[in-house]
Amino acid sequence: MVTSKGDTEKQAFLRDKLIKGAKDEANIYITNIFSVLKPKSKLVDIGCGTAHITQELARQYKNASFVGLDISKAMINLAKNNTQELTNIKLVQADGLELPFQSSEFDIVINRLADYSPKEVYRILKKGGYFFECGLGPDADREIAEFFPDRYEEENFFLPKDPANWKKEVVEEIGTFGFCDIKIEDHKSKDYYKNKEEIMDLIEMVPLVKNFDRVKDNIKLQEFVDRYNEKEGIGITWHFYILVARKL
Repeated sequence: MVTSKGDTEKQAFLRDKLIKGAKDEANIYITNIFSVLKPKSKLVDIGCGTAHITQELARQYKNASFVGLDISKAMINLAKNNTQELTNIKLVQADGLELPFQSSEFDIVINRLADYSPKEVYRILKKGGYFFECGLGPDADREIAEFFPDRYEEENFFLPKDPANWKKEVVEEIGTFGFCDIKIEDHKSKDYYKNKEEIMDLIEMVPLVKNFDRVKDNIKLQEFVDRYNEKEGIGITWHFYILVARKL
């Protein structure tokens, strides 16, 4: 059953705006998926958001079938606008933890920064199918956590039990659900934001800070900008991993 969980209309708008600015991991992530995608493949994107990944794949493989799933009605509405010219994409509003699909239905399942059930992913994959996950690394947005130590939203950060062995932790967790041939690689860089408004957009989009208020936190955010401002802009660490696994 679909609930009110998921991004609000404002969050969806901010996410769509930011994503269209394009981050590096999207290119790396898509390249990995393209390496196994075939003309007749059936793929589902869990937590598709505005469907920017789904539509990129669908444009290149017009004979393949794509499903974009998101729990947020606002996201699905934006995704419909973004993909209206692509007839090989179906959009579904549903919970990534309870997938409304038959067992062994998909050749490929992908997920980028969204809640999902590994057990459900394994169930809906065909034998030999691939699972791709783009997830947060432990250093993602670390400047926000450092600056708001008592207010950062822990559920929107990756806080591994053993920071020194976080990759092993991720791989072992996925392996408990039956996945094999698991590989993981991480990438770290700096994203640069032009001004305080863009930082506020980032904080509200995820969200990253509890009880954040643009007016009440205005002075605090100026302190943040002053601390992390560099020649290229306001620097925020971006850290993500790409995991590939198979159902054999």
